[in-house]
Amino acid sequence: MAVNPLGYQNVTDGGTPRIITGYAKEVISGGQLLGASGAAGVVSSGTASFESSDIGLIHCPGGANFVGVALHDAASGAPLSFATRGSFLLEVSGAVVLAGTKVGCNALDEIVTNGSGTQLIGRVWTTGSEADYVVTDIHG
Repeated sequence: MAVNPLGYQNVTDGGTPRIITGYAKEVISGGQLLGASGAAGVVSSGTASFESSDIGLIHCPGGANFVGVALHDAASGAPLSFATRGSFLLEVSGAVVLAGTKVGCNALDEIVTNGSGTQLIGRVWTTGSEADYVVTDIHG
């Protein structure tokens, strides 16, 4: 798992942080890329039916259900705050990613070029290659 050893590292939130709380369905480390998982029909048509526990969070299995970046460590079953927008220092896997290009992620919390079958999670602001960190502007 290629999570930044310093944990969650926010470069900028664009002036409008988009932070929400859900509940970890497994042990999560700060800085991990997250996916959502849960049962159907947990909310009704009114906001009064919504609780943070309705959002189940898992380690993202490769971008298919990417929702954001974990802001802190959390045990399974514990509340977990995550950012759905912002710019973060994330590690590159494989081929060079060029500044300004759209990127996806893999199941190791690494940034990959947005090739065939890779779901877009954001755009990089700096260039990097294998094991480099790049400034990545994400959108969940």
